[in-house]
Amino acid sequence: EGDVRLLALSTRGRLMTCRLQLSSEVSGPTRAAAASTGQKIKDLLSGIGTVSERLSSLRKAVEQRNKALTCLNEAMNVSCILLSGREGPKPISCTVTTAWSRPQLQDVLTATFWLENSSGLCLDRGWTLCVQVLTSASASDSDMASAATTYTIPVDRLGPGDRREVTLPLGPGEDGVLHLPLTVSCALHYSLREVMGGARAPSESSKDSSDECCPDVLPEQDGISLPLCEHTVDVLWCLRFPGLAPAHTQAPGLLGPLCDPVDTFLGSFLGPRSEPTGPASLRAKFLPPSVATIKVSAELLRAALGDHHSGTSLDCAALQWLLAENAALDVVRARQLSSVQGVAPDGADVHLTVREVAVTDLGAAGPLQTVEIQVQSSSPASLCGTHHAVIGRLQRMVVEQAARIPGPPDLRVQCLQQTYSSHETLLREVQTLRDRLCTEDEATLHATAQRLLQVHRQLRSPSLLLV
Repeated sequence: EGDVRLLALSTRGRLMTCRLQLSSEVSGPTRAAAASTGQKIKDLLSGIGTVSERLSSLRKAVEQRNKALTCLNEAMNVSCILLSGREGPKPISCTVTTAWSRPQLQDVLTATFWLENSSGLCLDRGWTLCVQVLTSASASDSDMASAATTYTIPVDRLGPGDRREVTLPLGPGEDGVLHLPLTVSCALHYSLREVMGGARAPSESSKDSSDECCPDVLPEQDGISLPLCEHTVDVLWCLRFPGLAPAHTQAPGLLGPLCDPVDTFLGSFLGPRSEPTGPASLRAKFLPPSVATIKVSAELLRAALGDHHSGTSLDCAALQWLLAENAALDVVRARQLSSVQGVAPDGADVHLTVREVAVTDLGAAGPLQTVEIQVQSSSPASLCGTHHAVIGRLQRMVVEQAARIPGPPDLRVQCLQQTYSSHETLLREVQTLRDRLCTEDEATLHATAQRLLQVHRQLRSPSLLLV
């Protein structure tokens, strides 16, 4: 009974002790030990599976983070080439053209954006083309604030040498009026939330990684915005020239405005000899056309045009420069025109004439060679819009050429002082007449408005010169 102890001596002289349990309950602990061993094996296998899943999750997280770092590296490279400030065309550019279309019984001005990648980089996931169209409120409607519409177009993938085309409507708006000028801005936006969110998602599933943060902690400006271009779409962009279109031509920039269906229906009954009775026709019939002129130095204009002036006269080159963004530019250039008659967005006729003239009363050393740009229209609104567009181009030209040209020619200071003094007098009279319009009765209101219109006509045809 009890245990048995045995002593054994090995051949090498080592003494060993063995203990044998001779009890009848030996099978009980053996089954418990077997069950414990099986549970340990199950725990070990479960642990191996958990480590394998964890390893797979970590491998996936590393791969996604490496991919995110690669995307961020490409985004930094794109940012560097676009923000480097180098002269010349950008390796990633966006050009804008406008055209008139008639998807329904309404003329719609559309803009086509060409996003071109001339670099060796690739615009992949996360890049978006953002186009903002800013509509300025009209001067007569002080309650209307400037309205901005933003379009976002995913780039998806734009490899080296690829080109993407996007067409968007510019107007008219809900009120049926095309409010000009429009400011169109294009930019590339890179979303950090999309890229970094995908990289952080796998590691967020583990409870023990307390150093990870959620994508919601990213700032509100969760991306990189790279400006590409900004254009001011004015009347010169939108003029249509039906008289330049050859027979059976459907060029968008040469189409005439769509006629009112009611006027077309009534005209069919009145016969071909009947005269149109629309507001534009009545203004053209009973009111003299308003004229605005701008004179610019021929030397300054030649310096600004550069190589574009070679092979053509200065007046033709100046008209092509004014209509550089218009769809009818190719026809104007092919015919070497210096005078065109177009149609404004409101349907009024606009006549543009460019000619070379000599100014004899300003130059101290003799006549000055100048280029006169004349705008003529029966609609005051169309005249002001076209005049404003021409002046804006000339102002930008003067700023660009200010550091390149040696200096203005010798001018007669006394003549300039007299001209400036007369213009100051006209401006004071304009302010007085505008104040009188608010206080006078209807009997004298018409005479005051007529005088105000005459003064504005004198101010639109100054004898000053851009040099």
